[in-house]
Amino acid sequence: MTSRVQIEETIRLLYIARVKGDLDGTLRDIADDAVFGLHARGTGAPQLSAPIAGKASIKAAIGALIADWQFRDWKQIDLLVDGEKAMLHWRANVTNTKSNKSEVFDVFDVIKFRDGKIVDYQQSTDTAMMMRIAG
Repeated sequence: MTSRVQIEETIRLLYIARVKGDLDGTLRDIADDAVFGLHARGTGAPQLSAPIAGKASIKAAIGALIADWQFRDWKQIDLLVDGEKAMLHWRANVTNTKSNKSEVFDVFDVIKFRDGKIVDYQQSTDTAMMMRIAG
C-alpha cells in the first residue's frame, strides 16, 4: 500500500522534474507496466490519442511532450488522495516550442499507484487550446 505522504511526494517530484525538462526524473516512479493517457484525440497526434502502455512507450511519448511543451509557473491547485488514487488539479503557463506560443492551462490528472509506483496516469486538459497554440 502506498501512503498518502508517498503519493504526495512522488507527484511533487514528478512535476519538479517535468518543469525542468528532466525525462528520467519525470519517469522515476512509473511502473514498468504503467498506462498513460492524455485524452487528446482531437489533436490528431497519435501519441496523444490513445492510452500508451509500458514504461518504454511512455518514455517515448513523454519525451516528445517535454520537447514540444515547456511548463513555467507550475502550481498545484488541488490534490485529493483516496487510498492509492490521486486526483490532481494543476495550472501552468505552457509554451509550444515549435510555435513559441503560450497559454495558461488547467490540467486534471488521475493517478493510480501500486506499491509506491505509478501504474495508471490519465491526464485531461483543453485540447482545443493545445491545437490553437501549436499552430
